[in-house]
Amino acid sequence: MAPGAQYRLVFVTDGTRDATSFNIADYNTFVTNQVTGSALATALTTAGFNPNTTTWTAIASTRASGSIVAVNARDNTGTNPSSPGVPIYLIDGNRVANNNTDLWDSSIIRSINVTQSGATTPTAGAAVWTGTNQSGVVSPGTTDTNGLGGTTGFAMTGLTNLTTANWIFNNTTNRTNTRRLYGMSSVLKVPVLEIPEPSSLLGYITLGGLMLGGAVRKARK
Repeated sequence: MAPGAQYRLVFVTDGTRDATSFNIADYNTFVTNQVTGSALATALTTAGFNPNTTTWTAIASTRASGSIVAVNARDNTGTNPSSPGVPIYLIDGNRVANNNTDLWDSSIIRSINVTQSGATTPTAGAAVWTGTNQSGVVSPGTTDTNGLGGTTGFAMTGLTNLTTANWIFNNTTNRTNTRRLYGMSSVLKVPVLEIPEPSSLLGYITLGGLMLGGAVRKARK
């Protein structure tokens, strides 16, 4: 990527939680806490990103309850196709989507199966709370029947080994069960240095060799 180029990162959480909260902020806090202190956070800090300005949100949709309004995943993550958006990468450097429209067109380029620690989910996939249909709105789209929130009923899940619409819209399960979530970063910008794209992040996590950090160190010499 050229200096100044923008992109986002996605991952799937190592940890799990239930889908009983109607408040989208609870799921955003969960994915943020998963990143805090993780190998991913260390890699980003080493690469020169400020942890205080990088935010993380859940790719999830919640139901309405009383004064709490329903929230669509594409709005919670700032990926509504009404705006172009930026390329989205898995933290191992593989591109997941070219832009917002590509993320919500019923398929993605690469499955989201790498966690914030650099681990890969099982080949058969892991279930992830989404509450969301393939177009990024609260499942099934006309009502919020399968959105996240509530101690009874069922919410939509995705599957981490898939690139079809089923990555986000696969099956329903009881909201009191525990499942992973997908997390997405705020928009990141390549520092104004000659630095490669974020394909090195997972390498730093697993091998201790971060190309982004290496480029910064080289520039300092």
